Amino acid sequence: MLRKVGGRFIWFLIGSSIFATFIGYTLFKAGLISFPGFQKSQRALDSNDRNRNRRVGRIRIT
Repeated sequence: MLRKVGGRFIWFLIGSSIFATFIGYTLFKAGLISFPGFQKSQRALDSNDRNRNRRVGRIRIT
């Protein structure tokens, strides 16, 4: 019985670690979280470059 509980606990730790990694990666790529050693997410960099000199009608969006 103790071996069964221990095995389930190990699988719980592995599964929760994978789940937390997936959630953290998703939030990082979405630009909602950042870490001190890393630059901005690629989506934020792309949107800044793409929208820098775009014109909509007579209005310039910077």
